[in-house]
Amino acid sequence: MQWTGSGPIDPPDHGVGGHEGYAPAVDTPSILASTGPLFARPVDWAMGVIAEAGYDGVELMVTQDPATQDAAQVAAAAEREGVLVPVVHGPFLLLTRRVYGTDLVAKARRSLALAGEVGAELMIVHPPFRWQRAFHEWLLDEGDDEAADHDTQIGVENLYPVKVAGRPVRFHRYTEPDHLDPFHHVVLDTSHFGVAGVDIVDAWHALEDATVHLHVSDYRGQGRDSHAPLGHGLLPLGRFLHDVGAREDAPSITLELDCRRFLDDRSALVGYLTQERLKCRELLDGGDVEDVLGRPDVVSVAPGAAEDDADQPTVGL
Repeated sequence: MQWTGSGPIDPPDHGVGGHEGYAPAVDTPSILASTGPLFARPVDWAMGVIAEAGYDGVELMVTQDPATQDAAQVAAAAEREGVLVPVVHGPFLLLTRRVYGTDLVAKARRSLALAGEVGAELMIVHPPFRWQRAFHEWLLDEGDDEAADHDTQIGVENLYPVKVAGRPVRFHRYTEPDHLDPFHHVVLDTSHFGVAGVDIVDAWHALEDATVHLHVSDYRGQGRDSHAPLGHGLLPLGRFLHDVGAREDAPSITLELDCRRFLDDRSALVGYLTQERLKCRELLDGGDVEDVLGRPDVVSVAPGAAEDDADQPTVGL
């Protein structure tokens, strides 16, 4: 099958009643979709879209929406929409800096409690800024034990330098694979490593023993965190996903994708998310890269950039 990237495929047909109560059989590794790109819509609506697109579950982004902060509301929405919530992403983004307060350790503790109450296996944190020593030390010394008390884990995600006056400045502590060596549980983000100029295949092999989860999307270049559809950027996602899929105990994956262009058309959004899930699964299963992506795995100029909101990241990712 060839994916041209020109538009989403038709959404799956779950018969009478749509996706209600739909719970897909979970393949290995499981593929999730993040509610983060859909934060402008109610969380139960986002979960319903993700269920209809056939994902194995959702990664819940904790946002300003009270429904994402309360375990009972999250659990009720997940049960109503027929989805699992195996991963919670704590409110460590610029847009969510005041959610659960501004003390990062307290924020992490509340996020761990939420993850434990909804039965999530993992709670994701963004790494501290270089001057945030208390949070850094807590992650190293206490975080794993406190996570275990909630029957979950803390996953530390790689970030990237930010351009200031045209030059990259490393505000975060962990932007390259070796920076993450102190942590037992790592979340590898392909677009973030793209911004940092790190080869994602090398990063996977350096971190695979510690990697418990992946954030997968493409990167268009120019130093901006694109979260682009697979095959619409510069990253060798075919080789990367082939290598991930070849590992017997491969970690779960969240597709973190810019969805803004489809937010006002639910059917198109479901189709788009379905298309990206199928592309990811095919590559994990060793599918031919050019058949799946419609282009070679390594390119010098991002294909489709002009028509696909080039270099504009989803707000909040």
